[in-house]
Amino acid sequence: MHETSDIDSITIELSLKGDAAVPEHISGALGAVRVGPGGFLRLLETQLGIPAHDVSFTTRLIQYLGCIDRVDHHDAFYARSYSEDPFSVARTLLQWRDAWYMAGWQGSFAANAPTRLAAMAAIETLAAEAVEPGIGQRIQRVLQLLQDNPVAVGAVHLHDALADFPHLWQQLLSRFDAIEPVSEPTDNSVAQDTDLQRLQHHLRSDSTATLTLQGDGTVMALHAESAQSSTLFTAMLAQRWLNAAPEQSTALLAESRGVWLDNALALSGTARVGFTALSSWRPVFQVLPLSCELLWAPLNPTALFQFLSHPVGPIPSRIREVLARTVADTPGIGSQAWQDALQACLANEDEPAREALAQSLRYWLECDRFHPHQGVDSAIISERAQRVAQWLQAARETHDDPARRTLYNIALNQAEEFVAAIQRLKQHGRERLTQDNVRRLIEDVRGSGAPVTDRQAEVIPHHPRLLRADHAGACMRPVDNMIWWDCQANDRVHRWPWSLSERAALAAAGVHLQTEDEQLNWLGKAWLRPVLSARERCVFILHDDAERHHPLWEQIANITQGLPVLSVADSATAAQLGIAQQPLATRQLPPKVRWWHLPANVTQLEREAESFSSLDTYIHSPYQWLLRYAARIRSGSLTSVSDGNQLKGNLAHRLYETFFNANASIASIDASSVNAWVDQHVEQLLQREGALLLEPGRQAEVERFITQLAVSLTTLVQHLQSAGAEHVQMELSQEGRFAGGKLLGSIDLLASRSDGSEAVIDIKWGGKKYRRDSLLANSYLQLATYAQLRRDSGASQAPALSYFIVKDAHMLSLDHTFFPNAEIITPDSAESAIAYWQRVEESWRWRRAQIKQGRIEVTITDTEPSDDSEPPASGLDLPEASDGFNDYHVLTGWDANA
Repeated sequence: MHETSDIDSITIELSLKGDAAVPEHISGALGAVRVGPGGFLRLLETQLGIPAHDVSFTTRLIQYLGCIDRVDHHDAFYARSYSEDPFSVARTLLQWRDAWYMAGWQGSFAANAPTRLAAMAAIETLAAEAVEPGIGQRIQRVLQLLQDNPVAVGAVHLHDALADFPHLWQQLLSRFDAIEPVSEPTDNSVAQDTDLQRLQHHLRSDSTATLTLQGDGTVMALHAESAQSSTLFTAMLAQRWLNAAPEQSTALLAESRGVWLDNALALSGTARVGFTALSSWRPVFQVLPLSCELLWAPLNPTALFQFLSHPVGPIPSRIREVLARTVADTPGIGSQAWQDALQACLANEDEPAREALAQSLRYWLECDRFHPHQGVDSAIISERAQRVAQWLQAARETHDDPARRTLYNIALNQAEEFVAAIQRLKQHGRERLTQDNVRRLIEDVRGSGAPVTDRQAEVIPHHPRLLRADHAGACMRPVDNMIWWDCQANDRVHRWPWSLSERAALAAAGVHLQTEDEQLNWLGKAWLRPVLSARERCVFILHDDAERHHPLWEQIANITQGLPVLSVADSATAAQLGIAQQPLATRQLPPKVRWWHLPANVTQLEREAESFSSLDTYIHSPYQWLLRYAARIRSGSLTSVSDGNQLKGNLAHRLYETFFNANASIASIDASSVNAWVDQHVEQLLQREGALLLEPGRQAEVERFITQLAVSLTTLVQHLQSAGAEHVQMELSQEGRFAGGKLLGSIDLLASRSDGSEAVIDIKWGGKKYRRDSLLANSYLQLATYAQLRRDSGASQAPALSYFIVKDAHMLSLDHTFFPNAEIITPDSAESAIAYWQRVEESWRWRRAQIKQGRIEVTITDTEPSDDSEPPASGLDLPEASDGFNDYHVLTGWDANA
C-alpha cells in the first residue's frame, strides 16, 4: 500500500473479461483499480463529469421504433417485415446501429452507399437526437472530451493485447500509456516433469504432435452423465483440496450453470462463491404477463388457471385457491360453478371489504376482452400494468426479508418501465397494441431476468475461500488448483450479416468491425488461460448433457495420450482423489404385498354415507378406499385443467341439462331443431366451461365436438320420444339406504312415462365396447346404485337401466324395451337388478368384516390372491386385480428389481 494518500493518478489494470469474476484474492491497493471495459468507461465518464444514467434497452428500442415510424420507409428493405413485426425489426436495426457506433461510425454514409446502409442513415437523421446513446456513442463522447479535459488516469496495464480490443477501444486506449502484456504467463512455478508442465509447454508451442502423459494426476478429466450429477462431487473435491492445503488457491471456472455448483457448495458445508443465474421466471415476475394475458379473446383458460394458482398475485390467495379449483374443473368464466364459488368467497369476507373485493375480482377476471390482432387501447393495458405496480409496491412493504423486497423492487421497476414504454409508444402514435406487441414489450422490459437475490457469495471466518471465474479469459493470474466445471462450448463469434460491398462502404465510413478471425484469435488465447494459470493441478469436468464439449478440451483430447478420464459415478474415483466416503445402508423399497394389516389403534374407518364411487372402491379396491376416503390422501387439485374426454363429457352433461330444462315437454320437441339449438347455445357453454377447446389450433377438434353434441342430443331426444317419455330430470340428487347405512348419488338422466315407469340413463362420453361388455357380464354397479336409490325414493316400479354413449350417439339397454330403438343387452344369467344389488351388499359385508379386522386387500397386479381373496358365493364375481385406474400405485409397493 502507498504510504501517502496524495495520488495524482490511478493505475488501471484492464482486461476484456475484467468486469466478470476474476479468480484471484483481492488485496487493497490505494490508487490501483482492476476493471473491464464497462468499468473503465464508467470511471472515465465520472471523472469527465458525464456519468451515464441507466437507460434500459427497452427505452432505446421504443425511441428507435418511433424514429422508424417517422421516416418514409415504404420502400425500405425492412418494410414488409416491419409491417408484420415492427418490434423485432426495430430491435435488429438498433443492434446493427450499436455495433456500427462501437466500430467507429459517425452516423452517416456517402451518397452512393448501398441501399440498406442508406436506409439506416435515413433513420439515423432522427435517431441521433431521439435515441439515448449506446456504448459506442458514449466512448466517442469520451474521446471528444479527452482532447481538452485531463483525467486522473496513469498507466493502463493491459491483460489482453491492444489488438484484441474492438476498434473504438483501441482508439480510447491509445490516449493513455497502455502497457500491453508481453505474452501469456510462462513461469507459474509449475513442478517440473509433470503432466501439467508438459501440457502447458505443448500448448504454448502450438504443436500438433501427440503428447504422452504419465497420468500423475496433475491433469485429469472427470466424466458425469449430467451437470447436476457432478455438482456435489465437485464441491467435495474442492473442499478436500482446501482442507488439505489451506495456503493454496483453488479456483472454480463455470461458464454456464454455475448456480447449480453454488447450491452444491452450500450443501457440502462450503461457502458459496457467488455464481449467479439470471431468471425472468421468478413468481413475482410472472404476475404482469399473466394479468395481461387475461385481456385477450377468447379467454385463455390456461393463463387464467396459472394466474389463480400462482404463488403471488393481486387477488388474495384464499380466493385464488378456490377459484383455481373451480377453473380446473370447469375451464372458463361465468358458469354456475364459477358464480357459486365467487359468492362463497365473498360471503366469507368482512362486510366493509366485500364490495371493494368484488370490484377487484371483476376487474382482474371478468374484464372486457379484445381481439389479439386488432389490439387493445394503450390506456387499458397501461392501467392494468399500473395496478400491478400498485400491488407490487404494497406487497413489498409487507416483507421484512431483504431478498424478497429486492425481488419485488425489480418486478416493480419492470412494471413501471412497461408503463413508460406504453406511454412512449402512444406519443409516437401507437394507440392500440396487439397481443404480440404486449408480449414483446414485456419480454423487453424483463430482459434476461434478475439474479437470484438470496444466493450471494459467502465467506466463513478462518476458512480458506474458493475463487470463482465465469469465463476462461478471466483466468489471468496463477492459481494452484484449477477446476473447469461443465467444460462446454459457450462462446459465440459475431458473424456480421452484411455483404462485401456493404462492408466496404462501412469501412469507408470509418466503421472497423472485428473480423471473425480477430475474434477467434482472442478466444484461442483466452481458452488456454485456465490451463496455463494452474500451478499444481488442472481438472476438466465433462458432462454428457452438454451441447458440445469445449474446443480446448477437444484439442487436448486429440493431441494427448494417457490423460486420465475418470467417472464421477465410480466409487473408485472418489477414493483415488481422497474424497472421504461413508457407505450408505441399503434400504429395501417396500415390496408389493397382497394384504395390509392396520395397527390396532386405527379404528375410525366408518363413514356417514357412501356413493357409487366409494362403494365401488370399497368392494373392488379396498386399499384405494382406505387411502382416498379413510386417510383422505388426494392427488393435487391444482395440477392441471380438465381436458380431453373428461372435459367433453362434462360439457355434454351440461348441454343436455340446459336443453331439457328449456324443453320440459319431451313430446313437443322438434328433433330437427336440435342442431340449431346447439349452435345457438354451445358457444356460451364453451366460453364459460370449456374455454380450452377455443384455444388456437383446436378449431377442427371443437367443430367435430359440436357436431357430436348435436348428433347425440338429437338421437337422445328421438330415443326419449320413441319411448313415450313425458319429461326428464337431469343430475337428480337422491338419498337412500343400503346394508352399510346412508347411500347418496346423482342420477345423470331419469326419464318418466305417464304410467309411472322410469328409465335411468347413465351418460358416458365414450367406452361403448367396455359398457356393452360390462352389461353382458352382469357388472353394472353404477346403474344398480341408481336403481336402489330410486327404490328408496318411492318409485312405483323398478327403473329400466341404460347407458347412453355421447361420442357414438348410442343407447345400450340392460335387458328391457323401454327404448325400442336401443341396443338391448341380455346377459346370460337372467338376474334382476334387485338380485344383483343383494350380491353387492353381500360383497360389502364381506369386505367390511375384513376391514374391521384391520386387513386391507391390495388388489394389484403382480401379487398372488390368497384364500381370503375369494369372494363369497353369494357375492359379486371379482377380478384378481383392480388397479387399472390407480392414483396410489407408488404407495402399493415395488417390484424386487425396481
